[in-house]
Amino acid sequence: MMKIIQTKLKDMPSSLLVELGSYRYSVFARGEGWSIPSRLSTPGQEYDRFDRSDVTWLIAWTAQHGICGCARLMEWHEPDTGLAPESRSSKTQLPAWEMSRFSARLEIDSELPLSILWHCVQLAEQSGIRFLYSAATPMLEHMFEKNQVVYEPLTAGVIQSEDNLFAVRIPVHQPHLAEKFRGARRFSPEEVLPTLGVSVSWGSRGR
Repeated sequence: MMKIIQTKLKDMPSSLLVELGSYRYSVFARGEGWSIPSRLSTPGQEYDRFDRSDVTWLIAWTAQHGICGCARLMEWHEPDTGLAPESRSSKTQLPAWEMSRFSARLEIDSELPLSILWHCVQLAEQSGIRFLYSAATPMLEHMFEKNQVVYEPLTAGVIQSEDNLFAVRIPVHQPHLAEKFRGARRFSPEEVLPTLGVSVSWGSRGR
C-alpha cells in the first residue's frame, strides 16, 4: 500500500534520509543530469543548499518499492527584481510555499503525482498558505491540464532552488483534486517505518 510520509528534515530517520538522497540522485542527478555542488557531494546521493533542518518533505513509500516519489516544501520568497515593494504585484505577497524536488514513479502508480500534489496543497492550506510555487516541467503541466488542476504559468527566476526553470503558481484550493483524494491521510515516519526511528542531526549542513 502506498503511503505518504510527512516529516521535517530534522526529524527524518537516518535510514530514510539516506534512501531519499539515493532516490533524488537517481531521479535528478543521474536521470535529469543536474550537477551537484562539490561541497554537498556524497557518492550516490543528491542534496542541495536548501536542505535545511526546517524544510518539510512529503515522501511516497511502499514496503515493496521503498521511496516512489517526493516533494519538498519550504517558505517562498519573492525574487529581488529591483522594484520598490509598492511596485510589485500584490498577488505574489500572499502567503506562499515553494514546492521543489517534485517527483513520482509513474510506472508504479500513474496517479501518484496527483496524490503527492494533493497532499502538498492540503498541508499548505492547513498551514494558512494560499499558493505553492513550483518549477514547471512538461510532465507537471501536462498532468495539470489533463486533470483540471488550477495553475498560473510564470516566468523563470521565481523558484529559488531551481532558478533556471520556468515556474507555475498553484492555488491551494483545488476542487478536482479534493474530489479524488479527500480523506487520504499522511503518516509519520514512525508509523510507516517503526524500526527505523533514529533521527539524524543536520546541524553540520547548516540551517
